[in-house]
Amino acid sequence: MTGVPNRLRFLADFKKLRGRSGRGRMLVLVTLAEARHYNEILRALGHAFSEDFVRAGLMQLRSMLPGGTPVYHVSVLSFAFVIGHDMAEGVPQIAREIAQGFAGDIVVEDIPIRSKVGVGLMSLDGHAIDPAEVLRAALVAAQDSRRSDDGVAFYNNRTDAAHIRAFRILADLPAALSQPGQLALAFQPRVTLASGQCHGAEALLRWRHPELGAIAPAEFIPLAEQTALIHPLTDWVVEQALSATRAMADRGHAMTVSINASPLNLSEPGFDDKLFWACDRHGLQHSQVEIEFTEGTLAANQERATRQLERIRKAGIRIAIDDFGTGFSNLAYLRSIPADVLKIDQSFIRPLKGSDDFLVRQILSMAHGLGLEVCAEGIETPQSYALLRALGCDEGQGYHIARPMPEADLVQWLEGAYARAM
Repeated sequence: MTGVPNRLRFLADFKKLRGRSGRGRMLVLVTLAEARHYNEILRALGHAFSEDFVRAGLMQLRSMLPGGTPVYHVSVLSFAFVIGHDMAEGVPQIAREIAQGFAGDIVVEDIPIRSKVGVGLMSLDGHAIDPAEVLRAALVAAQDSRRSDDGVAFYNNRTDAAHIRAFRILADLPAALSQPGQLALAFQPRVTLASGQCHGAEALLRWRHPELGAIAPAEFIPLAEQTALIHPLTDWVVEQALSATRAMADRGHAMTVSINASPLNLSEPGFDDKLFWACDRHGLQHSQVEIEFTEGTLAANQERATRQLERIRKAGIRIAIDDFGTGFSNLAYLRSIPADVLKIDQSFIRPLKGSDDFLVRQILSMAHGLGLEVCAEGIETPQSYALLRALGCDEGQGYHIARPMPEADLVQWLEGAYARAM
């Protein structure tokens, strides 16, 4: 496409480019755009224009380099070359000039396109260096550079370790889904604040990796949402949560289980039917199940997600808006969401005192005005519990009431300390 040597040629030429032990040599890798940005260009303007954009980027890059510098086209959006440079001198001047030179637009067929360039640096000092690994490390540095002030970044093994860990987590998640003992659910009770009665529990996913140990949901769930793994992961949670709810009902504890749904689940055709079939399979009433989603969930595919939520709600499954007060908090948008419950984010509840309850009072007033029940998350003190009850908050959960616990412990809690308190 560009007429310059490709990645395979770079690998073949690496020993010559690096010179003797790589002393004073550095690889510079320039990416013209993020993949998502390039896909937007491709979708809007087509393949021919997108290729012209890459060629124009190469021409601009070569205009900044000394004549005769070998440039390699190492991926669709990335070019690499080797320069002489002493690490003690810091960021090479040529790297700064490239970042600054691409700060404006690349003009293709009279259309200005923002390049969103990244410039990654990888020292070639040392002895046993694999050329493919050098390219990968330089690409990681180029991705990191987009978060730096000057648009340039050296390879950092700490940030790279995070990328490698993320890949490891995604690679190992299918095994966790198929093998018992790694994934588990913890249940955090939800109570009616006026009476203290426990009417339900939120199912919270936990993962104990055999080598990495406990992996927080905030780490692995967003990664799963970037792949197709989020669908079998949610299916696993639904199956386990409904099975536990059935078992507790058989012991005389009729409760509602609250299950968190991903934006991708609500945009997935047939998610509502799978949920109904799971309820029927476990012999549960639809009213024994609640689906939670965050405010921003509907933004990606609002029409389909709203249709599914409406159908789920009409079937008798409760709908809860989770973590209200973070993210979008679009009040006009809130009016159009089919929901039964609004859950106030714990960031509003944890610091709550009698003198600073203004925002909570306004949220309660607004939610009740829209016909929604309100559940407060993160109740950690008797004072918070009493204040929220006095303000008319309907439900609550938090460490003051009970911590998340396995199913067996929840049964003991219901039949033990909680039962005696009631």
